[in-house]
Amino acid sequence: MKKLLLSLMLVSASFGLTKAQTTIYAEDFEGGSVPANWSNITSATDGGWIVGDAASMSSSGFPIVTHTTIAATNDDNCDCDKSNDILATGTIDLSGQTDVFMSFASYFFDLSYGGDNEDGEVVVSTDGGLTWTSVYTVPGNLSSGWQTDYVNLSAYAGNANVKVGFKYNDNGGWLYGFAIDDVLIYAPQVGTDLSATATIIGKNDPRPVFSAYSKYLTGLPLQIKTSITNFGTTTITSFDYSWSDGVNTNSQSITGVSIAPLSSYEVTASVPYTTLAGGNNIATTVSNINNGTSEISTANNTASFDVEGVTANAERKFFAEEATGTWCQWCPRGAVFMDYMRSTYPNQFVGVAVHNGDPMTITAYDAGMGGLIGGYPSVVPNRMAEIDPSQLEQSFLDLISVAPDAVISGTGTVNSTNNAINIDLSATFNAALSGDYRFMAVVVEDSVTGTGSTYNQSNAYGNNANGPMGGFESFGTTVPAAMMNYDFVNRALLGTFAGQTGSLPATTVPGTPYTYSFTATAGAAWDKSQLSVAAVIINAGTGEVVNAAKFPLTITTGLNDVNNALAGSYVYMTGSDLNLSLQLTKKSDVTINITDVTGKVVLSQQLNSVNKGDKFAWNVASLAEGMYNVTATSADGKVSLKFVK
Repeated sequence: MKKLLLSLMLVSASFGLTKAQTTIYAEDFEGGSVPANWSNITSATDGGWIVGDAASMSSSGFPIVTHTTIAATNDDNCDCDKSNDILATGTIDLSGQTDVFMSFASYFFDLSYGGDNEDGEVVVSTDGGLTWTSVYTVPGNLSSGWQTDYVNLSAYAGNANVKVGFKYNDNGGWLYGFAIDDVLIYAPQVGTDLSATATIIGKNDPRPVFSAYSKYLTGLPLQIKTSITNFGTTTITSFDYSWSDGVNTNSQSITGVSIAPLSSYEVTASVPYTTLAGGNNIATTVSNINNGTSEISTANNTASFDVEGVTANAERKFFAEEATGTWCQWCPRGAVFMDYMRSTYPNQFVGVAVHNGDPMTITAYDAGMGGLIGGYPSVVPNRMAEIDPSQLEQSFLDLISVAPDAVISGTGTVNSTNNAINIDLSATFNAALSGDYRFMAVVVEDSVTGTGSTYNQSNAYGNNANGPMGGFESFGTTVPAAMMNYDFVNRALLGTFAGQTGSLPATTVPGTPYTYSFTATAGAAWDKSQLSVAAVIINAGTGEVVNAAKFPLTITTGLNDVNNALAGSYVYMTGSDLNLSLQLTKKSDVTINITDVTGKVVLSQQLNSVNKGDKFAWNVASLAEGMYNVTATSADGKVSLKFVK
């Protein structure tokens, strides 16, 4: 199944005439069928261009946003020969005209699939449709769905036998499609008319592609970009450009340009916008056109964009599970955006790559993830909804300011001698909650490598076939295993996919720490220096993740610590008593320190002349419930042991 790179967002647009323009020809397809004097040229088995509503002409790969009655050709639905689909007007008489412009609404992705790329064009014929000349290439638009395109047809002014066609070409592949609406051919008023047609505020994502951000962290900068279009008949050579957020205003002069009629120009503000707290409207304005020439209209000189500034909550972590596999040609996108999130938000991003159908697959984890997704690559943030990897940062910004119901901390070790993994978790709830809440932990390894074809990464971005993707475009359609390092790899799922039953109480008391321990065994081939733990609390009732934490696995040697003089010592609880058995190799003095999860010493005692096997007990009824660490130190060694009260 083909998967779109971005979800589509409906935007409103106006396709009416501005003051003093004269309509030559108009068609909005509200008649419900291909207009009688239009022609439909196609080799497709589905009839080529069809007129109807968006829903009836949509498909899973080409979902058309609602736009009244439209004309569309859907290659995804047909998968047939649409290499020459032309929907053409009847003959239009442009005699007596000097300047002729056309506007139309378009819905077009301009994507590639399987090595083929789709094309959308405006073509013109002056011989009754025998031959066609391309006059405009339709740009793709994934971010906002429908857009308005403008075409200068003045080269055909004075000709009485003009046909205008809308051509779609799938270049022999299985692609997406092309839809149009609100075709308007008109004679513009002669004069100067520069418009700020659209403003977006954002930054480069990791592909890199400039992307709009409607929400961002307060105090951080974003770039302002404005699309300028010349709707007049006079070429624009200079103008002033300014932006204001209601508090700050910045201006700059643009000179030495040559913007022809119906041509566009992009301005990047020389001073970025520093994100203000709360909701803010940033307005951009063009003025002083061609050194103060009077404009036909100044009503279109301003465009704006809304940005909400948010402050990250220090206790909130963002948990993201990526569905991926080495066989998946689009999955490099997941790897690029996961790495970007960790490097951009290292203290709050907690990521796990859940592999499918390759040597890094953990069956139970893969099966659980399969119930949450519809395709690859996908990411499920906090088990709340499936998104595309390119939407990770926006999802992060939507959640990161929200205070969590619980905070997780933990420690973990991996033994270099016997590969034993021990993980101790602690959670403190900020609210009294009742229900089935559970701990889950994942052992994660970075920089995983392998040999053989199953470690090769399939790559749809190879040879720059589908645009930039964090460097993957520089490889071929397969990235050899020797050149791949896989990060966030899930190595062990501790507890079930739904969390460990009984690991947290049915009712929580705010401020009270709750602890749980997991054990596992590291694989012999795992790089222990690259291991970490992703720990979460899951609301088993809803399936959502309450909060998360990440921490490294510390490498230990021997049985307990770097010195085995106290190896074999152990602790256990009987009622309110903490019992300690010291297994010394020789009689020694021993210092005992008991600390809580914050490292605070809650009990300290010096034991003199201790023999092997001596046991000691302390009443710890006064200690709060939680996890504690007992450290026993002698002249010949040290051991650290944990207990839960």
